[in-house]
Amino acid sequence: MNRRHIAMVVVLGLVFLLPACAGEGETDDPVPPDLDQMPLVLAQPYLQAGYELAGYHELDADGDGVEETVAVLTLKLPVAESHLGDSYVLAFARQGASWGLVSNQLLDGANASAQMRDLTGDGVPELLVFTELADTQMGDFVTPVHYTDYLRVFAWTPGPHLVELGTFSSSLSGVLRPRSAVGDWGGQPAIQTVRDLPPVGGPALWPFRVETFAWDGQGFASVEVQERRRISPIIVWAVSRNAPWTAAFLVVGGVLGCAATVLSRRSRLREWWGMAGLALLFIGGGIGLGLLTEWLCAPAPILVGLVGLGGGRQIAIRLSKES
Repeated sequence: MNRRHIAMVVVLGLVFLLPACAGEGETDDPVPPDLDQMPLVLAQPYLQAGYELAGYHELDADGDGVEETVAVLTLKLPVAESHLGDSYVLAFARQGASWGLVSNQLLDGANASAQMRDLTGDGVPELLVFTELADTQMGDFVTPVHYTDYLRVFAWTPGPHLVELGTFSSSLSGVLRPRSAVGDWGGQPAIQTVRDLPPVGGPALWPFRVETFAWDGQGFASVEVQERRRISPIIVWAVSRNAPWTAAFLVVGGVLGCAATVLSRRSRLREWWGMAGLALLFIGGGIGLGLLTEWLCAPAPILVGLVGLGGGRQIAIRLSKES
């Protein structure tokens, strides 16, 4: 590859990366006020307890200035520990010259994020809050983690009060990323969820349902349901968890097999004694690693390491013949 080709690759990479970076930086969330100023000073008990501000929106319904605000507070936790946390939606309203807390919604799940978007078509944006929740067990090499994300839609009513218009959830076994999303359906915004279905027709492919909800004037109604298939999460989980160690055992086995064969021939030592010792080393190392790492399927790296050991030996024999 010459310099011209390298320059073309770099330019194309920048063309594709820059829009993505720009999209990630865009936000319609206004800069929140100082946490020590009103109305967020009313949330100090939550902030002192370890909650973080995940979203802050000012509402000006009549154009006379900000009279109402909403804040989303959450605990930031690793996905494996998200079952230990929760989130809050706090609504504040100006009452004369002061502010007051008028609504307090406790939500299941941690690591919340929030956005404002008009899903009902009335010109007034609703509050969308995303949270995530995992089971207490992260899984092992045959049990993928069970993960659920939630999307809750809130609207303002005179008073003011927050009213929940709908709760949606997505859950794919072994998938650690939120799947509930807001997209477009028939020219209007819609919510899409995904959920596992009972496996049928074999263990390799698992079915899941993709369901779309749109506002029908009174509530969110299901407007489309699709069934798709994906590779079994058990297979994906086992491969993703064991692949790094398995690859390492394969590489180390190949290198040691090649080195042992070359050294044994140069020093006139018995080759098979060295190979047997290395095989025992792989077996012991794999078992010890499996005991230390509960999710590792110990036989996988051991077998692959032994294959690498034999492969390295064959490479060394071929190189010696060619030389």
